Amino acid sequence: MLSLRDISVGYGDTLVLRDVSLALQPGQVLGVIGRNGTGKSTLARLIGGELRPATGQITLEGRDIAAMPPWVRARAGIAVMPQTDMVFDALTVAENLALMGRVDLGEAGERFPRITERLTQLAGSMSGGERKILGFVRAMLAPARLVVLDEPSEGVQAENIAHMQALVAAARVRGVAVVLMEQNIAMVEALADVVIGLDSGGIIYHATGDQIDRADMLEAISL
Repeated sequence: MLSLRDISVGYGDTLVLRDVSLALQPGQVLGVIGRNGTGKSTLARLIGGELRPATGQITLEGRDIAAMPPWVRARAGIAVMPQTDMVFDALTVAENLALMGRVDLGEAGERFPRITERLTQLAGSMSGGERKILGFVRAMLAPARLVVLDEPSEGVQAENIAHMQALVAAARVRGVAVVLMEQNIAMVEALADVVIGLDSGGIIYHATGDQIDRADMLEAISL
């Protein structure tokens, strides 16, 4: 589904990631771990279209998307929850959800009832954790084949993190691919089919399936 081949990307003349290659199949969860500043958000912005690669190729279902702006990628089936500015503060909760084409929350409403209770509230007046949850729900409700989540559990209570995990697991069953940028190793361990660790401008850790090891992941993010 998603393929990055020898990608280098950054800001201006400064490259944050160099020669990164990875592939993700439908229904897979890719966990991306690393300390702050190692390139997780840069990778999210690359996939979402905010950044274009300096070198290399990025394709979605075999189609080169390197030059596609974010709104075209959204129509192509990519939904992104950024680490910050994940909701539109000046819009209500209902209006934020309506931008994804839905206000019927379904299972998400059952797991996060406070979202349903606050449909008329301005998103900017919510707490940081509530805004994170709203941003997560928006991304998960999008008609997407690929969802990119950048630090969704940051500032969120443990009970709600468990609900997030349940919704990601349900999306995986439907064939949705998920890229999960996280420092929460427990969340990555619970969900990921493939894990990569970023540091020093590239991938320093890679594991799949039974090879995914908590101790190795902790070592990778502590380098």
